[in-house]
Amino acid sequence: MDKIIQQAGVIPFLFDKELKVMIITSKAFPDRWVLPKGHIEEGHSPQETAVREAFEEAGINGVVSEIPVGTYDYHKFNRNYHVLVYMLKITETLDNWPEQTFRKRQLLPLKLALEVLSDANVREIVKAAATAL
Repeated sequence: MDKIIQQAGVIPFLFDKELKVMIITSKAFPDRWVLPKGHIEEGHSPQETAVREAFEEAGINGVVSEIPVGTYDYHKFNRNYHVLVYMLKITETLDNWPEQTFRKRQLLPLKLALEVLSDANVREIVKAAATAL
């Protein structure tokens, strides 16, 4: 049985008259819109990983939830992944960030973000988490 790679990610959000969610383009597939996520490295908690990935991939800082709001699994490049998803209330959006040269980001109203996100499992987690806010 193949090893499942553990990842953590975030639903970056803020309230600006309405709930908005930040989504980013995939590094491997630039036409796909996704949430920031990455591998949980040894010695780091899932929450630390989620915050780090939000900074590196989307150029944002924020406050992460204590517990995950959902999980999903996916398969890419002959590997299996399991992702813990946390809420991240955006407190700062940076003009420059580590992965800005190969990622785009959009801060969209919830309804539009749900239309643009590429993965159905991710859309369901975002929709469920948004109703719980």
